[in-house]
Amino acid sequence: MEYQVNPLLDFYKNYYQNPDYYAKLLAEDVVSREIASILIDEEGQIVKKESFLEGEMPEIELQDIRTMLEKIRGIKGSYAFIVKRVGDHHLILLGKLDSIRNVEKHIILFTTFILFLISLPASFLAFYSINQLLKPLDYLTEASRRISKGDLNLEIRKSGRKDEFGLLEEAYASMVERLKSIILWQREFIRNVAHALKTPLAYIKGQADLLQRGKYTEEELKEIYRNIQLQAEKMGKLINQLTTIMRLESQVPLKVEEVSLNQIFAELEEEYEFIRGGRRFTVEYLDEDVVLYVDKEYFKMAIRNLIENAYKYTEEGQEIRLYFKEHCVVVEDRGIGMEHPERAGELFYREAADKEGSGLGLYIVKLIAQRSGMSMKVESQKGVGTKVSLCYNFKL
Repeated sequence: MEYQVNPLLDFYKNYYQNPDYYAKLLAEDVVSREIASILIDEEGQIVKKESFLEGEMPEIELQDIRTMLEKIRGIKGSYAFIVKRVGDHHLILLGKLDSIRNVEKHIILFTTFILFLISLPASFLAFYSINQLLKPLDYLTEASRRISKGDLNLEIRKSGRKDEFGLLEEAYASMVERLKSIILWQREFIRNVAHALKTPLAYIKGQADLLQRGKYTEEELKEIYRNIQLQAEKMGKLINQLTTIMRLESQVPLKVEEVSLNQIFAELEEEYEFIRGGRRFTVEYLDEDVVLYVDKEYFKMAIRNLIENAYKYTEEGQEIRLYFKEHCVVVEDRGIGMEHPERAGELFYREAADKEGSGLGLYIVKLIAQRSGMSMKVESQKGVGTKVSLCYNFKL
């Protein structure tokens, strides 16, 4: 639980000055299939309760909550808990206890029962057998210690057994591989974020130093202030994109609803009417409307990113089309195209270095498509144009 909540808590501390403002957001963002949360205000009252993603909410009495606030961390019933201070609030995180403890408990009870029923020689034989059964648990315990010390090169050995221990080994190996991929992804993510913020921060810092020294004339100052504002807006956009990625990656449930595709097209056409001043922007409505079951705001965000990319990489007078065909929402343009369309959607990947961008737009589109039960398909040819399709893997 510490591993999941600390990055989110650090993120909110860095980008929000008032912890009481983001406390409720944090309480929502930390929940998962294994973690629920309870937010307590300074008067000891429950402000917010967020259940596990399956909908289950632990039954916790007010007296139990007071005990948790005093102990900070521990075990209550079938849940482990930790308490985090967020401004004037306390955030209680409840986690389901690991299944290994239940396995060990059943083995101990079984061993005790055998010792009471059979003779001493048979008890020794049973003890030896139990030791053999417990070897997988001993190995997994040692593997856990090594992983906790940062040994990501560890490969989990599997015995190939078909019993419950074999299933436990398989589940543990899958968990370790997932943990490795998350840690490696986080390292790469942080490195790329630092690189993306480095340039605008360096510019703002350098200009601030020159401004303090009075190096610019009144006429030059107007341009400098404008450039500083542009760099700040660039950083703000990047932070908003990173926040969106965090929410999508954290598996926070989407607000799925019935949405008319023609209605979405109409809203986007009105929003991007300005494109027609320099491009041939065409929205092709459906003769028979289609109802989608999606999070409307996220889905519109995905299409917005595609339209803005098409606008950015298309010369004046060229065509941009938004239409629906064969269970796919498509944005197609006659722009500069891509040399490596297979890399489209990679985190921080940018092919056109001469254009402004963060390399996050198509990555966000891909995440939204995945969370919406769709796939993203990119077809592009250098100098010809690009077509990006968001397709359902089933008939509507």
